[in-house]
Amino acid sequence: MSWREDYQPGSFRGVPFRTQSHERSGGRRNAVFEMPGRDEPLIEDLGRRARQFVLEFHVIGADYRSARDALIDALEAQGPGLLVHPWHGQMMVAVMDYRTSESTEDGGMCWFNVTFAEAGIEVAAPVAVEGGKQGAAAADEVVAAVPERLAGSFSIEDAAAFVEDASATLITGMAQTTQIAASLQGGVGPALRAFEAGLSLLPANMQGLLRAPLSLGLAIVGLVSTVSALSTSPRRKIAALTIMLDWIPQEPGSFAATRNRVREAANRDALLNAFRMTTAAELARAVSASSFASYEEAVGIRDAVTTRFDVLAIAAADAGDDDTAEAFDLLRRAVTRDIAVRGSNLARTYGVVLPQSEPALRLANRVYGRKDVADRAAELAARNAVLHPGFLPVGVELQLLTAGDTAAIETGAA
Repeated sequence: MSWREDYQPGSFRGVPFRTQSHERSGGRRNAVFEMPGRDEPLIEDLGRRARQFVLEFHVIGADYRSARDALIDALEAQGPGLLVHPWHGQMMVAVMDYRTSESTEDGGMCWFNVTFAEAGIEVAAPVAVEGGKQGAAAADEVVAAVPERLAGSFSIEDAAAFVEDASATLITGMAQTTQIAASLQGGVGPALRAFEAGLSLLPANMQGLLRAPLSLGLAIVGLVSTVSALSTSPRRKIAALTIMLDWIPQEPGSFAATRNRVREAANRDALLNAFRMTTAAELARAVSASSFASYEEAVGIRDAVTTRFDVLAIAAADAGDDDTAEAFDLLRRAVTRDIAVRGSNLARTYGVVLPQSEPALRLANRVYGRKDVADRAAELAARNAVLHPGFLPVGVELQLLTAGDTAAIETGAA
């Protein structure tokens, strides 16, 4: 087979480019030891050097600036990305350096000179998971498997045009839902830029991604994962990811079981599973990172999250997809164990009905003592969503954390 037949269009993170030339460097990492009184040195081989690839490519056309900006966003996005090397095929790489050049002489064209370095695959070490962090470990396991699973079950090869259109519509819906959920997070700096770059890649490079399922899977994982990075608040992450997990796209009408319709349905299931598995994994990770004021609060979040995982696992099992069902069940078990370990040290709550209105500060002082009384009063008011902390309501059950002398509350004694 000639090199022209092996040559394939280049792209990075799904953004295409036209290749001009390339260079590749490698070698061994050798330590040279020159001993006193010895003419020959001693060479110790420390392993292969990281391969680097220098690509010179360009974008051209009347609207070349939009392609240029998309490439710059991809090159500056956080973490490794998928490079389709025209001569060496697909590989995960990190961007070491890039330069662009434009001139009036070559109007309508932008040149790129980019240095990529291969990104090694992390090897999971067989270590015990710290108690209360099972959710994060399970999330890593599920997310790592998503791109390859999508690549193995999604295809538009030799399919009718409407099969591709249906997948494109579904991916656009995912991107829009993710954007709405991410708006709850806010975010600034590199995390926001990475999210915006990932969001722009899906619709702008739809055709290329649909023909490279592994790239598509990595793009979906990257987009969902960056939602968690937009905010440092685990509760905001949980709220945003719950919106994404609850998203249900419009169901297609019933069609005859033709080859193309079967392929369309299979692609739809593959895309939804990739999106939901990644979202569920990030949701489990957010729960694992959350702190809880009481055992009841932790149990409430646990039940809300694991119920969703149960529904998705049962639906996957009913459809005969045991691998997807097991992934959701793994996350459910991990979150349950997390809350069980951490909940054992959390305070419980109990209800109190005041005989007469009084300030939250006075009640907190009577229940918890003078230590941190202002913080306790603020927590009491926030927990019960009172209108004014100076006037606690009468005849309404207030929820308090277990501490102090409850008899004083029941009698209203000072």
